[in-house]
Amino acid sequence: MSSILVANSNADYAKKIAAVLRTGGLNVSGVCTTGSQVIDFANRHYHGGVVVCSVKLMDMPALNLPGMVGSNYDFLFIVKSQQMDISESLSCASLIMPINRMDLISSVNMLLNISDYSSLTIKKKIAGGNFDEKQVIEQAKNILIERNNFTEPQAHRFIQKKSMDACKKMIETAMIILNL
Repeated sequence: MSSILVANSNADYAKKIAAVLRTGGLNVSGVCTTGSQVIDFANRHYHGGVVVCSVKLMDMPALNLPGMVGSNYDFLFIVKSQQMDISESLSCASLIMPINRMDLISSVNMLLNISDYSSLTIKKKIAGGNFDEKQVIEQAKNILIERNNFTEPQAHRFIQKKSMDACKKMIETAMIILNL
């Protein structure tokens, strides 16, 4: 079972993000304000999940956390509009403030589903449908570019890496992103 952790230096804001995710049907496992709390949580909940995180936490820049926490956790960074250039340097998904509620829920669901989704379901859809593999991957990249502020190379690399990590074909990961 994947965990969802919300990390923000402002505890009230972190609780509001958690509440939005809960109203979207997601089970938030924890809320924290420091990087050390994120690391401690990840060490105790080794099975992985998603961390929805601001760029700066009380004790450290959160941009360092993906390398410290390990590959079991995906990060969705919440970035202020004046920090947009930061999202271009990330290899993680991001959302620019003000956050659209549905984009937040969709992004977290996408990150959870990439690692948890049954490959058999997608393989049946691929076998039964007439999908143009390149077109499906392009559509998924466009979603990542528009919603999660990836550049085109970042979106491609994201799909490629998630596919390799989950032992899936790129079209399978793209279909999960597109929620087909």
